[in-house]
Amino acid sequence: MSAPMSGGMTREDVCSELNQLESAEVIALAAACVGDGGDLVVTRPPTVGTVVTQVREPVAEQRFILADVLACQAEVTLRGHQGWAMRMGSDRLATLAAAICAAEYEGDGPLATEVVALCRAGRRRREDERAAEWERLSPTIVEFEEIP
Repeated sequence: MSAPMSGGMTREDVCSELNQLESAEVIALAAACVGDGGDLVVTRPPTVGTVVTQVREPVAEQRFILADVLACQAEVTLRGHQGWAMRMGSDRLATLAAAICAAEYEGDGPLATEVVALCRAGRRRREDERAAEWERLSPTIVEFEEIP
């Protein structure tokens, strides 16, 4: 099945954004998705665990384990379409809500465009916050002269 009209967002983009949104936003949208009479089945209830975070050291290019990160994972089926989510932290309700929204998007449900709109708004907000932080930090950047 093809993804809905996403305006340039892939399924991976949508899932990534859903997992970074504020909890209240994704919970409210998931409630609306289920509230329209959709057939919801929780196939994997929200489970909290750890994920190993591995990074690559830039000089020697060697991988090493940086830390274990607390994460919550859930999986649902909404109107016959699967949705999966993993969010950092232990917020089970927000993780379940993200999985519901992912299934709504995947099934091109009645609120799929709202899911994409919320994801875009979250991405835009995060990009604006990062730009503001760089703007705040830019006066502290030290530039060194190269001696020929």
